[in-house]
Amino acid sequence: MAESGGVQRALPGTVVRFAAVGAVNTAIDVVLFWVLNAPLGILAANFVSTSVGMAFSFLVNGRHTFGADRVTWRQAALFLATNGFTMWLLQPVLIHAAYDVAATPLMVAKVVALGGSVVANFLLYRYVVWPDRAAEPAGGGVGVSAGAWSERTSEPARS
Repeated sequence: MAESGGVQRALPGTVVRFAAVGAVNTAIDVVLFWVLNAPLGILAANFVSTSVGMAFSFLVNGRHTFGADRVTWRQAALFLATNGFTMWLLQPVLIHAAYDVAATPLMVAKVVALGGSVVANFLLYRYVVWPDRAAEPAGGGVGVSAGAWSERTSEPARS
């Protein structure tokens, strides 16, 4: 019974891989931020921690999560632009809002900021940095279909 196994139903492979890479990436980011906050301050510690996490994320998400045969300079530029927005603009704004405005503890503010950037990153990686060409409509652009969330196969992409 397919309907009764709602909880047991497997998540789409791309989302599962993204979550696994994200868990490791988040640990790298939070630990480095925690260690570097005292000597460097909030902004510099956040810049360093997110930059190290970003390098790890690019390599592992490109090859493992989104199945790129190789990572390219174009992907690197798009990835950097995506993360420049989410990590260096979005996260500091969310940290400021949670820490200075809402008066939450600093590390809680950091975790809130990470959560906001996770959603933005997945969508931008999936549809901008490593788009699934098979999910695009014939006329170009981005389309979402039932197959858009299916796991990649070992078959070569068709142009």
